Amino acid sequence: MKTFSITLISTVLLAIFVARLTMSVESKARILPDLGEEIEVVVCSVTSARTSSLRNSELVSNIVNGLPKDVQVLILVNDRDVFKTKSSNNRVKFIELPEQTGISIWPQDPFIVVNNRQTTRLITPCVFDREDDHVMPTSLGKQLNLEVVRSKLHFEGGNIVCGEEAVLIGVNSILLNSELFNESQEAIEARFEKLLGRPVIVVGDKGQEIPHIDLIITPLGGKRVAVADSLLGATLAQQALEDSPEDVLRFEETCENEFFGRSDVTEIVDKSGNSILRPKVVGQTRRSIEASIAAADQLDQMANQLSREGYQVFRIPALVPDLTPEFDESGREKPGYPFITFNNVLIETNSGASVVYLPQYGCTALDLAGVDYWKKIGFSVKTIPGFATSAMYGGSLRCCTKVLLRKR
Repeated sequence: MKTFSITLISTVLLAIFVARLTMSVESKARILPDLGEEIEVVVCSVTSARTSSLRNSELVSNIVNGLPKDVQVLILVNDRDVFKTKSSNNRVKFIELPEQTGISIWPQDPFIVVNNRQTTRLITPCVFDREDDHVMPTSLGKQLNLEVVRSKLHFEGGNIVCGEEAVLIGVNSILLNSELFNESQEAIEARFEKLLGRPVIVVGDKGQEIPHIDLIITPLGGKRVAVADSLLGATLAQQALEDSPEDVLRFEETCENEFFGRSDVTEIVDKSGNSILRPKVVGQTRRSIEASIAAADQLDQMANQLSREGYQVFRIPALVPDLTPEFDESGREKPGYPFITFNNVLIETNSGASVVYLPQYGCTALDLAGVDYWKKIGFSVKTIPGFATSAMYGGSLRCCTKVLLRKR
């Protein structure tokens, strides 16, 4: 395994040191919120172009180019050759993992970032068995000299979002721990509050149909929150089918043809020798409209709950696909129609202005609506393209980009 350049280690550690000195006097360790001052350091991960169906090197390049030029980007990679550039630079640094390490493109999930005036820690769940993603926090901790602490709780970072006043956690995480530890939900909430250092609000009262709330809920600060509106998304998609069916067809065809990064590649073989075929998307927009209509009630209930908690709730269009899993001959879950969400974003305050980095999917009507709705909330919008393929696996910008540090 290769290591970081000493320059990057010094840069990141100095930034963390300065942040510790300038934090508030409160010494209690707390989870890093999803909003606040400018983003300073993020982590992305890239999967092998030879063994993974989701070849995301181009997408990570879009993220790098879409974020401000002073944001430091650390890239976990198990196949360095997927990038044309052969060396790190002052902004982008590669953390090379052994080639056989099977990481995903979702660094958001296997750890959370907790800090106070003295320390920054990476907190992992007690178990995280998705591929080899458990190596992400340990590799980062080793390279950046950050403590990695293993929690006794089960969680995934995508089911936890943090505002200024509270942490929002999807009810599935509470129900799972309650069952495993044979403790009340209230006791589990208290354990999460201790771990995260902030008050906890559990979103939902029964099992989530959408597994991660970061796909549908975005803290905005000041007791404001954005919640996905799948009925609105379905309405926009239906209107697009009626007004410009050729645009919808083009989007569907692009999802299929560019699934492997090249239109001439229709099948690849994974490291176990199993064939991976590109999914069928053409004609599936109508099915996603129906699924979005079906998902609307639960999203409305979440919005109403947060309103009762004292939040001002803004609704953002989303097109939620049918989330019923389908499997191929080898037992692997098949990707499907993209989950088109404009809640899975990155937010910062830059020179006093609220800025959102917004994923784009190539579905013109919905992409434009996403931009428009964020502008109505009062945000300056910076779009980042190319998320259709990752959305076919159910993830978008926040899933792909873990914020490690914000300026203080």
